[in-house]
Amino acid sequence: MNATKKVYEKIPDKINIPKEFIHKKGEIIIIVDEDIPREKKKLLKDFWGILPDFPERPLQKEYEKREIL
Repeated sequence: MNATKKVYEKIPDKINIPKEFIHKKGEIIIIVDEDIPREKKKLLKDFWGILPDFPERPLQKEYEKREIL
Protein backbone atom coordinates (compact mmCIF):
# COMPACT_ATOMS: atom_id res chain seq x y z
CA MET A 1 0.00 0.00 0.00
CA ASN A 2 1.42 3.35 -1.03
CA ALA A 3 0.47 6.57 0.70
CA THR A 4 1.26 10.22 0.35
CA LYS A 5 0.50 13.17 2.59
CA LYS A 6 0.57 16.82 1.61
CA VAL A 7 -0.28 19.74 3.90
CA TYR A 8 -1.34 22.99 2.25
CA GLU A 9 -1.43 26.40 3.90
CA LYS A 10 -3.94 27.37 1.20
CA ILE A 11 -5.66 24.55 -0.72
CA PRO A 12 -5.33 25.09 -4.50
CA ASP A 13 -8.15 24.70 -7.06
CA LYS A 14 -6.51 21.54 -8.46
CA ILE A 15 -4.43 18.97 -6.64
CA ASN A 16 -1.73 17.04 -8.51
CA ILE A 17 -1.72 13.26 -8.10
CA PRO A 18 1.58 11.29 -8.35
CA LYS A 19 1.89 9.44 -11.68
CA GLU A 20 2.09 6.02 -10.01
CA PHE A 21 -1.38 6.58 -8.45
CA ILE A 22 -3.21 7.56 -11.66
CA HIS A 23 -5.87 5.10 -12.93
CA LYS A 24 -5.74 3.02 -9.74
CA LYS A 25 -8.33 2.48 -7.03
CA GLY A 26 -7.75 4.89 -4.16
CA GLU A 27 -9.20 7.18 -1.57
CA ILE A 28 -8.67 10.91 -1.09
CA ILE A 29 -9.43 12.47 2.30
CA ILE A 30 -9.49 16.23 2.81
CA ILE A 31 -9.52 17.58 6.36
CA VAL A 32 -9.89 21.33 6.78
CA ASP A 33 -7.85 22.45 9.78
CA GLU A 34 -10.13 25.38 10.71
CA ASP A 35 -12.91 23.03 11.84
CA ILE A 36 -10.63 21.16 14.24
CA PRO A 37 -10.24 22.96 17.58
CA ARG A 38 -6.67 22.91 18.79
CA GLU A 39 -6.15 21.83 22.36
CA LYS A 40 -3.01 22.27 24.34
CA LYS A 41 -1.11 19.09 25.12
CA LYS A 42 -2.27 17.45 28.31
CA LEU A 43 0.32 16.70 30.92
CA LEU A 44 0.25 13.93 33.49
CA LYS A 45 -0.65 16.44 36.20
CA ASP A 46 -3.83 17.31 34.25
CA PHE A 47 -5.17 13.81 34.97
CA TRP A 48 -4.73 14.10 38.76
CA GLY A 49 -7.88 12.95 40.51
CA ILE A 50 -9.58 11.67 37.35
CA LEU A 51 -9.43 7.99 38.33
CA PRO A 52 -11.93 6.77 40.91
CA ASP A 53 -10.76 5.03 44.06
CA PHE A 54 -10.19 1.37 43.43
CA PRO A 55 -12.50 -1.02 45.30
CA GLU A 56 -11.10 -3.20 48.03
CA ARG A 57 -9.92 -6.61 46.83
CA PRO A 58 -10.79 -9.76 48.74
CA LEU A 59 -7.90 -11.57 50.42
CA GLN A 60 -6.09 -14.02 48.20
CA LYS A 61 -5.44 -17.62 49.16
CA GLU A 62 -1.94 -18.82 49.86
CA TYR A 63 0.05 -20.14 46.90
CA GLU A 64 -0.03 -23.88 46.43
CA LYS A 65 3.20 -25.68 47.14
CA ARG A 66 4.91 -27.02 44.05
CA GLU A 67 7.48 -29.71 43.64
CA ILE A 68 10.95 -28.57 42.70
CA LEU A 69 11.89 -29.71 39.20
